[in-house]
Amino acid sequence: PSRRGITGFIDKNKKEYLFLPIGDKIYKVHAETGKLVDSFGSNGSINVMTIIPPMIYKKFLVVASIHRAVSVFDLNTGEEKFSMDIHNNRNFGGGVPWGGVALDKTKGLVYVVTGNPLPSLYGVNRPGANKNSSSIVAFDLNSKKILWTFQDVNHDLWDFDIPSPPIIHNLKINEKLFEVVISLTKTGN
Repeated sequence: PSRRGITGFIDKNKKEYLFLPIGDKIYKVHAETGKLVDSFGSNGSINVMTIIPPMIYKKFLVVASIHRAVSVFDLNTGEEKFSMDIHNNRNFGGGVPWGGVALDKTKGLVYVVTGNPLPSLYGVNRPGANKNSSSIVAFDLNSKKILWTFQDVNHDLWDFDIPSPPIIHNLKINEKLFEVVISLTKTGN
């Protein structure tokens, strides 16, 4: 696979599967035999391009695609259930999820880090902040909405996208626990 990893899954019958992002598809493969699961999508694959391994939440396959969306598919059939756009009313290219994702399974939250807007070093034709590029975006899978966003660099002209996957952590300060999401940035934040 020419991507950043694969996802493994064991179903309730103890059968093991792999989800492989290759090219513009994600393939579902029997881990034991290496054969495609024909009942998944179209002959064992769904059409969604990602460079990040998909995540599994309940009975769903969650994919942060380079088409600037978080899409949710049925884990068994590959049927798309819904999709959430990362950039509403976008006036720029880029801003794709590539640095990584994190899933909080207890809350149904997906954290996605995004790349810089394009063209990257020339922003005259993409006025404004270019919202949700060079950002961390939190999606609520249950309400099917963006919960919050943090943009590290507005109108990025310096290729300061967020390259580090988000890390979900309980941070303890003065005997209090704070639920946080940590991601290293090129700006040092």
